[in-house]
Amino acid sequence: MNKIIFLLAGAFIVTACQQVVDLNLNNSSTQLVIEGSVNNAAGPFHVTITKSVNFYHDNSYPSVSGAMVIITDSTAAVIDTLSEVSPGIYETHLIAGHPGNTYKLTALVESKIYRATSTMPQPVPLDSVTFNYATKNTIRAVANFQDPIGITNYYKFTTYVNGKYLNELHTFDDRLSDGRYIREKMDNDTSDIKKDDYVLLSLIGIDKAVDTYLREAETIAYKNSNLVAPSTPQTNIEGGALGYFSAETISSKSAYAKRQ
Repeated sequence: MNKIIFLLAGAFIVTACQQVVDLNLNNSSTQLVIEGSVNNAAGPFHVTITKSVNFYHDNSYPSVSGAMVIITDSTAAVIDTLSEVSPGIYETHLIAGHPGNTYKLTALVESKIYRATSTMPQPVPLDSVTFNYATKNTIRAVANFQDPIGITNYYKFTTYVNGKYLNELHTFDDRLSDGRYIREKMDNDTSDIKKDDYVLLSLIGIDKAVDTYLREAETIAYKNSNLVAPSTPQTNIEGGALGYFSAETISSKSAYAKRQ
């Protein structure tokens, strides 16, 4: 089952492995937004803390400085106190990403504590990125990989074209395709990929809680214009903040798009 999330506003991207979903709902009150991840690539890793703004705001998200942020690898008994490297951006020093390990985020922000827990899944390698030439003017990236049999897997995909991040997030679960070889076509816009573009596609393994957040975020993004009152997705962060904390695996492949 696949889902496509088009972010409602500009996303702040720290690294190729970290994505931010900003839910700026009409007439919504300001809320704290915490976004962070640990993955099996080389660190450091980052946590961003901002405040949400109204949908019709100028899309400037206030950074939150002065927080105390700690990430703990509960499995390896490693505690890492992050440093604020720029306003609202906190960076790790010690934490390394190990599949199967459980990571805990603790953030003390303006005298309030927020907590989240995420377990890193086992990695699934991306075999290749190919292209689907749907129409004369449409080129879509395709992720090719083997889904492990007998294991429930949740994925998200990110795409960079000529070094530029496509501001959309594609998710997939194997509920209907467990153990199959997957050729998942990205539903990017028709103008996103052109002949001879350099495309970097990443397959990112996530846990169930993060998948739930992203699916609910998608529903809100598509249906918000028809909502009577604003809604927020079910986050794995305890304490009342938006956003999510994710322990994830990443596998990337690249290719040049060629017109057939």
